[in-house]
Amino acid sequence: MKKVNLILALLFLLAYNSFSQSTVRDYGNNRISTTSISFSSDGRYMLIGGYPKIFDVSSGALVKRLIEEDDVAMGDIAYLVGISPNDQLFFVTKLNRLEVWNLQSRTLIKTIRDGKIAVKAVCFSKDSRYIIYMRSNGEIVFLNSASLTESHKQKITGETPTALTPSPDGKKLFIGTRSNTVFVYDLNSRNISSFIIDGKAVYNIDIPPSGNYIAASTYDGKIWLGKYPSLEPVRSWQAHSADYTAIAFHPSGEYLASGGKDKAIRVWKIPECTIQSTWENAHKLALLSLAFSPDGNTLASGSQNEVRIGGGDDTKTRSFTAPSKLTAAVPSKNEALPPKVNPPATSEVKSTAPAIQKRLALVIGNGSYTGSFLANPENDARAMKNVLVQYGFDVLEYENLTQAQMKKAMDEFGNRLKNYDVGLFFYAGHGIQAKGYNYLIPVDADLKSEEQVEYDCVQADRILALMEASGTDVNIIILDACRNNPFERSWTRSSSGKGLAFMNAPKGSLIAYATAPGSTASDGSGNNGLYTSALLESIRIPNINILQVFQNVRVIVSDKSEGRQIPWESTSLTGDFIF
Repeated sequence: MKKVNLILALLFLLAYNSFSQSTVRDYGNNRISTTSISFSSDGRYMLIGGYPKIFDVSSGALVKRLIEEDDVAMGDIAYLVGISPNDQLFFVTKLNRLEVWNLQSRTLIKTIRDGKIAVKAVCFSKDSRYIIYMRSNGEIVFLNSASLTESHKQKITGETPTALTPSPDGKKLFIGTRSNTVFVYDLNSRNISSFIIDGKAVYNIDIPPSGNYIAASTYDGKIWLGKYPSLEPVRSWQAHSADYTAIAFHPSGEYLASGGKDKAIRVWKIPECTIQSTWENAHKLALLSLAFSPDGNTLASGSQNEVRIGGGDDTKTRSFTAPSKLTAAVPSKNEALPPKVNPPATSEVKSTAPAIQKRLALVIGNGSYTGSFLANPENDARAMKNVLVQYGFDVLEYENLTQAQMKKAMDEFGNRLKNYDVGLFFYAGHGIQAKGYNYLIPVDADLKSEEQVEYDCVQADRILALMEASGTDVNIIILDACRNNPFERSWTRSSSGKGLAFMNAPKGSLIAYATAPGSTASDGSGNNGLYTSALLESIRIPNINILQVFQNVRVIVSDKSEGRQIPWESTSLTGDFIF
């Protein structure tokens, strides 16, 4: 009897671990995160995001690269890709634009420029007649696939969209947002309804071709499963460690694959929500995207890649077959929903649920000083505003403020911030330390001596105190304010130090400096300052946390300044923050 049990146990282990040896192809290091994956409906082609490329699925051969070479400008990163159901077109979303390509000829047809495009919320309609995308202000836009002209636009929500998925029957669109609210858009009546899932901001929404279930994943590692079309909840559970979670249904609808920050891929039996298989350490870094081939025999996965710093195996495919009957289901750590949960209401939405992260930013650029001129702060402020709006921030942007105007702007910002979850302050211009304190210099300052700094400038601690008192969860202060002080030359004695002094970041906050404490920074020779230019580039890298953003900034600035300027941060953040 013991021998029989041992044999069964060995068979169980072989069956359970069979997937771990099933890697078909490793596409190596593509030098950027694989943000998205899409298969053609005939299963012939695989299109990947990041630095977008098309591969032949059977041979693994590169069919087309959409950029000349890897490691190009961050503006050419593809955040989302998708192939039309009729295999005629494909789209690529980039910052502020949507590119539409012909799949057969692999040629660019048209670029639609829209500064408010929500880069992760785009799809084709199921009949391929429309390309549909969301804007950051909650509008939905329909483009005719033949003419690529706008055919309809409608306001859906006041929240920032994060995902857009059509139902298999072509009747509805599901819109994920930065909160845990999913909006349902009826394509026939154009009515809007919504329901709430367990978890934070929505990362992915998927529905299998069978159309029996719908799943949504969140930015805190959870998966919600419901029935389609009733939307009756089935189960919600913690699938991965607390961060973004990619999901993909098997075409049969019987299995759901998931991947997350823990680098694992798990296959869940549906509707039981039990683990059927697991690939531990499926990639070197966090999983960002998953997709099954149309025949269900291949599972493709994409991961994060430490741009400019390390690298990783960012794209892989694995063979997939239905788990053996000997593979016992491993119970998930399910968070069972209360019994007799009523289906979500389908009445028209009167108001939207509050976002899980309401974001407010104050951006100031001071360049037109009395007797001194900085070329880039105004450009830096405008560019920063545009990027922050793209990532869901409400932005108060000012240029060339006097001392009174700076204080008034900060006070207004502090009052408004009490109704937000995340606060961000960005300043570009002159800054100085005097007697151990940091000061931001307004454009009307005329500093004849160090003693005047206290009375004619604005102490940096002022904005720090206002943000701390607001009760926000996360506060970010970015000071591109360490340029050489032009006033020091007229002072009878030297200042207490070059650049800015170190400030301790209170709990839940991060203070970023353009260069190390006591050092000075370059204003830059381009349209933006050296530091701000690197920051704008790094913020746009998909799905990296704020510490990785500033790590990337440090690498870029150090390289371009040949080590003369090293950015610096002080942080007491207690969790991840992702732009």
